[in-house]
Amino acid sequence: MAIVEPYVKQDSNPHSLLFQMPEGAIDAHMHVIGPFDRFPLSPKSQYQPFPSTWEEQKEVLCEKLGFWGFVVVQATCHGTDNRVVLDALEHMEGRAAGVASVTEDVTTDELARMHAAGVRGARFAFLPHIASETTPPEVIQRVAAKIQPLGWHTDLYFLPQDFHLMEPLILSLPTPVIIDHMGRPDVSVPVEKNEYFQKLLNLGARRRDIYWKLTSPDRYTRSARPEDWPIAIPFAHELIKQFPGNVISGTDRPRPNMNTVVVTGRGDPPNKMPNDGDIANHWIWPVAHKDPAQLHRILVENPRKLYHFRGM
Repeated sequence: MAIVEPYVKQDSNPHSLLFQMPEGAIDAHMHVIGPFDRFPLSPKSQYQPFPSTWEEQKEVLCEKLGFWGFVVVQATCHGTDNRVVLDALEHMEGRAAGVASVTEDVTTDELARMHAAGVRGARFAFLPHIASETTPPEVIQRVAAKIQPLGWHTDLYFLPQDFHLMEPLILSLPTPVIIDHMGRPDVSVPVEKNEYFQKLLNLGARRRDIYWKLTSPDRYTRSARPEDWPIAIPFAHELIKQFPGNVISGTDRPRPNMNTVVVTGRGDPPNKMPNDGDIANHWIWPVAHKDPAQLHRILVENPRKLYHFRGM
C-alpha cells in the first residue's frame, strides 16, 4: 500500500449549533470508513485514515448536529469494494442513501442489489493525491449507460486542470450529474474574474440537471479555521443564485486526508481537522444566507430530488 501522508483524526465533539437545523435535514456528503477488520482499505489507497464507522457518524451527525439522515459517499480509500457503504445503509434503516464506486464490469444484478439497499449514484474522482488511478471518460460513459435506467446520477470530483476533459463528458452523460465541492475553484480569484468558475456556471446553464455540492471550505482555503472561510462563500452564493434547485451541502465528515489539504490548523497547538460544528455554523449556515427557508431548500428539499431515501 502506497501511503503518502498520515491522516488527521476527526473530532467527535462538534460545537453547538448557532441556528435551528431544519427537520428532515440531509448531510449530502460524508463518508463511512472501516472498521478495518471487516472492511479493509484498498491495496491502492493513497492514504491511511482513522476509521469512521456508521455508528460514529450517526452519533455525531444525527444525534449531536441534528441531521435526519445522510448520504454515504464511497471513500477512495475503500476502492470499489462498496460493502462499507451497503452495511451503513442497512443499519440506518432508510435514513441514509449511498453513492458507490464501480467499474465498467459491474453487472446489472449488482447494480439492482445496490439500488435496493439505497445506492443512488456512482462516483469518479480525478485527484492524484487520493486516487491512484482515474477512470477514462469513455468508461464513465459506459457506466452511466448502465446506471441510467435506475435513475442514478454520476458524481464527479475533479480539479480545474481537468475541465477540458470534464466539459464534453458532462454534456454527454445520460444521467444527472453532481459536481463535487463546487468543482474546486481557486477562491483567491473573485467570482466575476474567475475564468474557470465562469466556465462552470456556463456549463450549468447549458445543462439544467447538474447539481452542485456546496461543501468543504477547508479544501478551498487550505485552512481548518472558520475565520478563513468567508472568501469561499461568494462562490456558493453564486451557485445558489443561478441554480437554486440544484444545490446541496454537507459536512464531508470525516474529511479524509487533511494533511495533504490543510496548511493552517485551528487552535494552539494547531489542529488540521475542522470541527463539524464550525462547518455547520460558519459554512452551511452563511452559505444559506442565514435564511431558514434557503437552508430548508439546500438541506431538505434538493437532496431528495437525487437520493430518494427509502425512509421517506
